[in-house]
Amino acid sequence: MATSKRFRAVAALLAMVTGFTACLKTENTTPSRPVAAFVVINGITSTAKLDFYDNSTKVKDSISTGFAGYNYQAYGGYHLFDLKRYATSTTVVSTTAANYDSLTYYTLVAFGDSTSPVFYPIKDDFEGANNANLNIRFWNLSPNIGAVDVYLNTTKVDSNRTFSLARPASVFKALTTVSNATSITIKKAGTETVVATNNTSSTQLTQGGVYTIFLTGDASATSGTQAPYVGYIKNYY
Repeated sequence: MATSKRFRAVAALLAMVTGFTACLKTENTTPSRPVAAFVVINGITSTAKLDFYDNSTKVKDSISTGFAGYNYQAYGGYHLFDLKRYATSTTVVSTTAANYDSLTYYTLVAFGDSTSPVFYPIKDDFEGANNANLNIRFWNLSPNIGAVDVYLNTTKVDSNRTFSLARPASVFKALTTVSNATSITIKKAGTETVVATNNTSSTQLTQGGVYTIFLTGDASATSGTQAPYVGYIKNYY
C-alpha cells in the first residue's frame, strides 16, 4: 500500500510540474524539473494580516487568521519561509531553514498567540490513509479554547484534543464510521457545547479524500478573524 500511495503522489506532482515551469519561463524544458508542493495554514490568534515569503521573496499577501490553502509549488532544496506583517518588512515568525525534497507534499502551519507564534513545516504522512475511506487529521491551534471533540455530520470522529505549541502530528487516519461529510462541528470535550461549525454549501469531505481539519481562534472573541473557527483543507494525495 505504501508503494502505491507514493506512486500516486509522485504522479500527481509530476503532472503539476508542467504548469509550474511554464509560468517560470517561456521555453520548453524537457524533462521538467520536479518540484515540492506546499499548503499554508495561518492559525495565529491575531487580527493582523500577514504576507507569506519564501527565501525573502513574497509569494502571497494579506493572509488572515484561519487562512488555509494556496497550493504553492517550488523547487526542492533550501527554503526559509517567513510570515511578515502585511506590507511591511517586519517578520512575525519563520520556519527553521531546511532542505525540502522534490516530489513531496508539505503543510506549513503557523499558530500560537501573536506574542509567541510558531511556524512548522509538516512533511505529510499518508501511510495511514486509505482510498476506501474518508481520511483526516485534526489540529487544535487555539491557545485558549481548551480540549475539544470533533464531529463529522453528527458522528464523533476525534475526542479530547488539546492545544500544544509542539509540532502537530503529520499522520492521517482512515475513518470507519463516516465516508462522506457536509458539516464539521467542534464541541467542548465531553459536552454538547458547540465551539465552531463549518457547514457551508461548499463543505464537502468525501470518501478517498485526505483532509486536515483545524481549529483556530480566541475563546473570548465573538466575531471577526479571532472568533473560534473550524476550517479544513484537502491535502494532496
